[in-house]
Amino acid sequence: MPKKAGMEKWKKKRRQEYLELKKYRYYIFCEGQQTEPQYFMGFKKMIEENPIYKDMVLIEIEPCQAETMRVIGMAEDYVKHNQITKGQIWCIYDKDSFPPQRFNGVVERATALNKENSELQYHTA
Repeated sequence: MPKKAGMEKWKKKRRQEYLELKKYRYYIFCEGQQTEPQYFMGFKKMIEENPIYKDMVLIEIEPCQAETMRVIGMAEDYVKHNQITKGQIWCIYDKDSFPPQRFNGVVERATALNKENSELQYHTA
């Protein structure tokens, strides 16, 4: 079935208007590919099923399958690509056997990014 002219623009605009209604936005980037995303999907489901919060809170979960510094790098790329200007970006990763400079580098990078925009804040856990 052929696409209707102008349909793509309409859908994208509507999605953006829907997102603008959300007061609180959380973007979670997990180091793992399965366990961590499933864990956070449980929280997301509980919030979205709650009639009080479902229209207030937006939660997006992105499994990265990457190590420490790459998690925050992927979060930055996602923010730029999707033109996100407001919300909380959470980077979740394990200590594992990474050297301290790489582990602490994520916190330092998040601190630097937080100085750029007070409405878009990066957190590490």
